[in-house]
Amino acid sequence: VSSTRTRGAASLDAASVLPDETRARHMYPPTTYFTKPGEEVLMQFGESMRIEELPTNTRVAYPGIRANAPSDPKTMRAMVEHALDNPIGQPPLREKIRTLLRKKENPKILFAFDDVSIPLPPMRSPDIRVLILEEAERRCIEEGIDSKNIKFVCSIALHRYIREEEFKHVCGKKLFAKYFKTGQMTNWNAVDKEFSTEIGTTKNCEKVRVANEFAEADLMVYANVNYVAMDGGYKSYATGLVHYETLKYNHDSSTLKKTQSLFDPPRSALHQSIIRIGKVMQKHTDVFHVETVLDDNRFPWYLSWVQIMWRRMNVLQKIVAKISCFFLKFTPNWLRLLLFWGPLVRGQFGLVQVTAGETEAVHEETLKANYEDSIVDIDGQADILVLAPTCIGPYTKDTYLNPLLVNTYALGYYYNMYVGGVPLLKQGGAMVVVNPMPYKWTSPTHDAYRAIFEEAAGPLG
Repeated sequence: VSSTRTRGAASLDAASVLPDETRARHMYPPTTYFTKPGEEVLMQFGESMRIEELPTNTRVAYPGIRANAPSDPKTMRAMVEHALDNPIGQPPLREKIRTLLRKKENPKILFAFDDVSIPLPPMRSPDIRVLILEEAERRCIEEGIDSKNIKFVCSIALHRYIREEEFKHVCGKKLFAKYFKTGQMTNWNAVDKEFSTEIGTTKNCEKVRVANEFAEADLMVYANVNYVAMDGGYKSYATGLVHYETLKYNHDSSTLKKTQSLFDPPRSALHQSIIRIGKVMQKHTDVFHVETVLDDNRFPWYLSWVQIMWRRMNVLQKIVAKISCFFLKFTPNWLRLLLFWGPLVRGQFGLVQVTAGETEAVHEETLKANYEDSIVDIDGQADILVLAPTCIGPYTKDTYLNPLLVNTYALGYYYNMYVGGVPLLKQGGAMVVVNPMPYKWTSPTHDAYRAIFEEAAGPLG
């Protein structure tokens, strides 16, 4: 079995999907710098942006921009096919299907996939999950799997249901037309106990209750989207496809207090619980895991300036940025929401890497790709940390960045985005969160958020 990672393809021949070690890794490399007198920076301001002057010698951490990876559909499809046919830690997908058919007359196949909380902004068509699901489903059908025994489930856990048009975008028009109307393409809901099954217990006595579709499947193919170390691996399905009774073991304040960094799985109590649960799931159902790593080409050319450091922008980019910030000041919130989440803002992502096979082996390769391209080395902690949470986040698709999410992003995610060291902010330091904090709540998506904020967090001050 080949252990070759599929990355950096530039054409459709076999050699093109082998590692390309000669290409530049970054368009703009990660860096830190100290501001000069009067120097300005561009920062997010809720559903807006601001250009602000920071005090002289303020240290700025810039995450950089990965070099653009292949983004044309033909090349990305070739990379996906190569991964499916050359997995690590498992036989090729076709071989697994043939073995399954020899053992069982009508095996059940489950295709599970990440929801629309990633990538952000939403990827232009075709979404990378479309290519994975289409190629995997084609292999199943060609090898003799009855389409009636195939199901597609979006592993949303407690996230909102994805809508009909989102299924079409994530799974592709062909698969949508074939499976959606027959009820074979659905959302999983982590509070539907009657549609779940307990399949075992971890060594730490965590009960593992999963979606019936997973419990009944003979083989699950998982399509993952990834560009941060927190996601992927067992977390894809040991979070997305389990019931709340299982989620509560790691999605609680006690576990998070024991977690040192969400981006460093070995030091994360959250991830250790998820790994234990995932191993029970993998033992119950054969899992063929497909993980992708996307580049940083998040915006179309006319918005690419938002990812560039102010000091590196050319004159035209600075003019466009200042005009944009000026007009956003006078744009109503509802219109800003349409602008940020509308069809004109679609990720132009390219495919850095795709790996398929056994979950742990696959995720190890994904972590390597994320770490080698996306770590900023910073010497020493800060007394004052300035953060500007983005409105284009995993829980704000098509919704307002409400006050509770501002706190969640800043204190929960951004604060915990470190690897191998300590938080950017020293103990006893101060955090400045840059956000207008408008009292805007999107109903019904964030009704529960509002209730928590007003009835639990609010009274505590």
